[in-house]
Amino acid sequence: MRRRDVQPIYAETYRRRVRTRKVIFGVFLLIVLLITAFSVWRWHAKQELKRYPIRGVSINQDNGYIDFESLKNNGVKFVYLKATQGATYTDDSFLSNFQRSQGSQLPVGVYHYFSFSSSPKAQFKNFVRQVKTNTGSLPICISIQYYGGYNDDSVHWKSTRKNVRTLMSDIRHYYQRPVVISTSQEIIQRLKIEATNAHQFWTTDGQLGKPNGDATFIQVTQKQDFRLDRQVVFLPMSVFNGDARQWARYLGS
Repeated sequence: MRRRDVQPIYAETYRRRVRTRKVIFGVFLLIVLLITAFSVWRWHAKQELKRYPIRGVSINQDNGYIDFESLKNNGVKFVYLKATQGATYTDDSFLSNFQRSQGSQLPVGVYHYFSFSSSPKAQFKNFVRQVKTNTGSLPICISIQYYGGYNDDSVHWKSTRKNVRTLMSDIRHYYQRPVVISTSQEIIQRLKIEATNAHQFWTTDGQLGKPNGDATFIQVTQKQDFRLDRQVVFLPMSVFNGDARQWARYLGS
């Protein structure tokens, strides 16, 4: 009978310790690599953002009280305020936000959240009823995003194209102002609308530093932190697709 080679118990303990140390070192190395990669990504993102000096935010009633002067001091150059959604919903903070924003002398715009299930006429009436003449100085924005059970397959695009065009036309002719559509590049293609001075685009999925075609504005993030009145507020942040000189011309056009 062959004799078993019995190892001392301390030898097995030593091998376990070596394996444990290797695992711990591997995990530590992975964490270091992830932190380094994240730091490089953040640095690159900041460098790209520097190319877009005109930054703005979107605000609705869920954001609570906003100090617009503090926003301005944080480098914000323009603000969009939510006014309405669909045929009946109105933002409770719209009027107070609009009135307080005027003291900051920030360029202000208002936006309507489009409904796939409501008629364009009903949405237009809801918007006018809420906004009246408080439209600010920027193009009026129509935000078109999927919600609920709506997606690329469930939206009836033929009727949606017609409804969006009708709403755009009604708003533009009533207020004699350009309209900017805030949506993804996919939905822009689905709508088959071309960018003009009267019909502008605000892409929600554009990449900074990449060609963004006809986009006037580009959304950067849904949650950018701003320190206002000794508290941190998170707001969707977008940029104007141009430099300061182009922004001045845009405001004067």
